[in-house]
Amino acid sequence: MSQWDSRGNNFDFMRLSLAVLVIYSHAFALGLGSEAAEPFARLTHGQVTGGAIAVDAFFIMSGFLIAASAQRSRGVGAFLKKRFARIYPAFVVAALLSVLLVLPFSGGGFVYNSGLARTGDFIERTLRLIEFSYTGVFPMNPMPGVINGSTWSIAYEFWCYIGVAILLVAGILRRRAVVLTLFLASWIVSFLFRYYGWILGGKQLGLVVGPPQIWARMLPLYLAGVVFYLFRDRIPLRGSIAAIAALCLIPASYFYTGWTVVFPIAGTYLIFWFAFTPLIRLHRFGRFGDFSYGTYLYAFPIEQLLMRWFGHAVAPVVLFACATPLTLIFAIASWYAVERHFLAPARRKETVAHAVLD
Repeated sequence: MSQWDSRGNNFDFMRLSLAVLVIYSHAFALGLGSEAAEPFARLTHGQVTGGAIAVDAFFIMSGFLIAASAQRSRGVGAFLKKRFARIYPAFVVAALLSVLLVLPFSGGGFVYNSGLARTGDFIERTLRLIEFSYTGVFPMNPMPGVINGSTWSIAYEFWCYIGVAILLVAGILRRRAVVLTLFLASWIVSFLFRYYGWILGGKQLGLVVGPPQIWARMLPLYLAGVVFYLFRDRIPLRGSIAAIAALCLIPASYFYTGWTVVFPIAGTYLIFWFAFTPLIRLHRFGRFGDFSYGTYLYAFPIEQLLMRWFGHAVAPVVLFACATPLTLIFAIASWYAVERHFLAPARRKETVAHAVLD
C-alpha cells in the first residue's frame, strides 16, 4: 500500500480540528476586540494567528485533494459540477439563515430599502460567495460591523477550483515541472508582498477575484498542495523529515516574513506527514459525516450572537466553550440536512476526503 494512500488518511480529523481552531482563535478578537493575546499571534510575534494557520492549512490540503479530484474526473465539466455541489448549497443556506435569523438579532439592517434591491444584492453576492450587504450590525460587540468574517476565504477557494480547471483543460496539471515553477514563482511573489508591505487595489479585476495581496498569500499555499500531489511518488514521508520541518517553524516565528517563507514548504510537509503517517490512525473519524465546512460557516455568527447576549467583553476561553457546541450542532445539521444530499450517491456515506478525491 502506498504511503500516500487516499483511503487511509487523517484528513477528516484534521479539517474539523482546524475548523475548531478557527473558533478558538476568533474568540480573542470577538470576545476581547483584539488579537494581541491570541497564543499563536504571540508565538509568531504577530505574523499569524491560529485562525490564519488553519485557513492556510485548509488551502494546502485543498490543493492536494482538488488536484486529485481534477485528474480523476471524467472531464472539466464533471469536475466543476462536483466542486459547485460541494461549496454552494451549504453556503446558500448559511447566507439565508444570516438574513432570516442573525440580521434581526444583530441590531443592524439592510443597506438597501427596496425589497427588489435587497433580493438582487443577496443573489449577486451569494453567487460570488460573499456576504450580502448590511449595515450597523452588532454595534456594541467588541468587534462591531461584521456578521460572518470567516466567509472571505470561500470565494478564494472556489477561484482556486477554477484555476485548477484551467490547468486541467490546458494540459498543465500533468506537467509537474510547470506547476512546480508556478509554485516557486508565487512563493517568491508572496515574500515580496510581505517584505515590502505592498497593498494593491487590483482595480476592476481585483473587485471580481480579490486584491492581489490576498492572492499573494493564498496562491502559493494552494499550489504547494497541488505540487505535493503531483510529486507524491518522489516525496518520502518520514518522521525525521517532519521533525526537521517542525524545527524550521521555530526560527521562522521570530523573523519578519519568516512564516511567509517557511510555512508553504515546512508546513505543507507537516500537514501531509500527519495526514498519511501510519503512526497516527484516525481514518474513521469522519464515518458519521464531514462537519468541518458547517463548523467554518456558522462559528463566526454564533460567536457574534453570543457576544451580543453577553453584552460585554468575555474571556476567550468562555466564548470558545459556549460557541463550540452550538456551532457543532449547526454543522451536524448542515451536513445531514444539506451537504450530503449533493454529493454523489455512492459517496454519501463516506468521508469528505473520499468525496473530494472523487
